[in-house]
Amino acid sequence: MHKLHAHDLQALGAPVKAGAQQIEDWLRGLLHGGTLRLECGLVELRGGQPVITTLGDLKRACGVAMETVKQGLRALEMEHWVLLVDGMHTRLLGPPRFRVSVTKENIAGSVGRAIEVAPMDGLNPLESIDYDQLRRGENVVSRKRVLSVEKVALHWSARLRLANGRQTELQADAPFTLAAGSQVRVEGRLGRLQADLEVRSAGGREVRPVRAGNILLEKGELLSVRPNARLQLERSNILQLPDGQTGLLQVSSRAELEDAGQVDWNGDSHWLARFTDGVPLVLLRRGVMAELRDVVHESCAGVGTEPSNVWRVALGVHDCFLDGSIPFRAGKCPLKRSPEFLMNFLREFGDTDSLRELMAREFGFAVDAADVRLSPTMFAGANLRALLREVATDPALNSELLSVGNKAACWTQVGAYYRKGEAWPWEVTREVYFTFVDVSYRQSAGA
Repeated sequence: MHKLHAHDLQALGAPVKAGAQQIEDWLRGLLHGGTLRLECGLVELRGGQPVITTLGDLKRACGVAMETVKQGLRALEMEHWVLLVDGMHTRLLGPPRFRVSVTKENIAGSVGRAIEVAPMDGLNPLESIDYDQLRRGENVVSRKRVLSVEKVALHWSARLRLANGRQTELQADAPFTLAAGSQVRVEGRLGRLQADLEVRSAGGREVRPVRAGNILLEKGELLSVRPNARLQLERSNILQLPDGQTGLLQVSSRAELEDAGQVDWNGDSHWLARFTDGVPLVLLRRGVMAELRDVVHESCAGVGTEPSNVWRVALGVHDCFLDGSIPFRAGKCPLKRSPEFLMNFLREFGDTDSLRELMAREFGFAVDAADVRLSPTMFAGANLRALLREVATDPALNSELLSVGNKAACWTQVGAYYRKGEAWPWEVTREVYFTFVDVSYRQSAGA
């Protein structure tokens, strides 16, 4: 547990002598990233070690009345789950990991009950549920079932859109000038060009400088790059061609599976740019579900062989891209066999196995640094909606019919995870969770 005292909160930017709105804005910004950088290092707000503070510490840090602090917290209670612990502590968790609503409608002679599932903090019932039952750990189990483990080939392309509206693929070895401020990666580190720089395309998203230049890195460090160094383009940058025409150069990735399918993360796909070009990648996809035992006792037509007192509710999908060279780097096998070795290891995962714990134990790859982005409640696009519907209607994961309409409310977390001292991540992951899932009992008309 990480306890934040008043001076810690002040170091995190607590507004002094501010109103409730300023306190709310500060807390909202603090929680938005999903992580805090404390003296002990980077801490995930929803990780195994909770981040705790007290209302008294918040009051002292801001130098205001207790009622002002409470008003600043009140607006965040539902959105960020700022929970009172033991009546005096405030737990800062970030957005809820998932939330499941069971409808109260009468469908085919069966009446549902309204409950809310949050296995990170136990089950919080809304009505008609025995509180004591829900506080017993064996009654609610969060599970992640392996859906697929596949090799991935990551391909990059660069497309040029000129000021006159013409669009074309950027040809290999084409010369052009990148504008000052363009975003590039060098040896895994992200930065911006300090001045215009003449380069040549090296295929995909890679370019080579014609002359030396300087790159301003994220933390203000200035890095000099020599001619012909490897630079990797990021997203969209402005360029000028030798004939004077200007345009926008956009790079995009395509993650192709071995069985000719694709993994499309839409706007989140660019997180894969953090992997070094050419590294073999492996995709692990898991369906996330909550298993409720002896919580709901309706006589419903379940799916499979489980008794009716066991409910499994699909909550979301976890996609994880892993560096396929991990077993080789850990000394487990030759590089050629490394992706296959990792895939065999991942296929043995059980529903309650932790990816991070087993990777650390088997290969020595731990998370020493993380870059995480949380997206609040949104309506899923076509690709994401199809993925959620596929999992939500999988009879192996559910005991009920889950209704996923054209407006599927969900939220996502995307993150890149690094070993100490390494600029390239060993894992890039995306978790997608339903915000609301309508669960209906399905029974035959004669039941």
